[in-house]
Amino acid sequence: MAYDPKTMFTTLLAIPCLWLSTTEFDPAAPPEDRPSEVFELDFSATAWFPRLTGTFAIGPNGTSLDVETDTFLHGSEVAFNGELDLRVGAWTFHLAGSEFSTSGNGVLEQSARVAGVNLAAGSLWSSSYDQWTIEAEADLAIWRPFADEPFPWSTPGHRATNQNAEKDYLVDLRINGRLGYRFTHVRQTFDSPTGALRSTSNADWSAIVLGVIVDVGIDTRPLIPFIRELEFEAGATASPVIAGGSGYLFGIEATLRAYIIENAALVFGFRLQGTNASAGEYERNGSVMGLVAGATIRF
Repeated sequence: MAYDPKTMFTTLLAIPCLWLSTTEFDPAAPPEDRPSEVFELDFSATAWFPRLTGTFAIGPNGTSLDVETDTFLHGSEVAFNGELDLRVGAWTFHLAGSEFSTSGNGVLEQSARVAGVNLAAGSLWSSSYDQWTIEAEADLAIWRPFADEPFPWSTPGHRATNQNAEKDYLVDLRINGRLGYRFTHVRQTFDSPTGALRSTSNADWSAIVLGVIVDVGIDTRPLIPFIRELEFEAGATASPVIAGGSGYLFGIEATLRAYIIENAALVFGFRLQGTNASAGEYERNGSVMGLVAGATIRF
């Protein structure tokens, strides 16, 4: 039987809603140890295909230059992103790191002040931008409507109907609160032989991560036999800078994992790392954003 991709995707998203009305919770039944709640360790390695967006300004009273229209640093690049997730019960501990680099050169279409030097329109320029980020966070599943314990403070029980052959969940939806730490380093050079200018800016921002992450896992074998499980995760974070300057960092992510075998999944998604912060006389407003693709291995 042929499936229309749009219809299949809509059906998969509708499964959790159907479970709201069909799963029965028995508080008198003894709770069971679900395999996914005892211990899960996932490592994901993905290729990231981001572009630099937004503006930057260098030096006192520096001109805000657009990376796309003024300095043409907007080309798509290939970067690396790695993640490690440890899940125990309602808790998920998350470690991640990524790097990104781009460079460009050209002619200024309008006059600009950079690193204290006034450059006339037509000045030659070259620039490089490097960014790497590490983060460590803890997610707590505040609400799990289909789980044996919907809230961390719920009375233990058992949802016998929400169970697959391995006695794990057929559907598990988690609404997580996230708290953690993020460190972002940026190094940007800007040179102009026309103005005898050579400058290097470094920024190191430390930030507290606050966010909401939605995670839904669906055992798809009853519907799609060649895929064991689909896991969709999406969220947003805001991270006020606590050291290295002022401002805030932010992030948006959406990831789909398709487990084709028990301990390995294909990964597709989107990641955005945003910066609206300053460090000394360097200011950056914008993001590094793009698609991701790779694999997850579960230990």
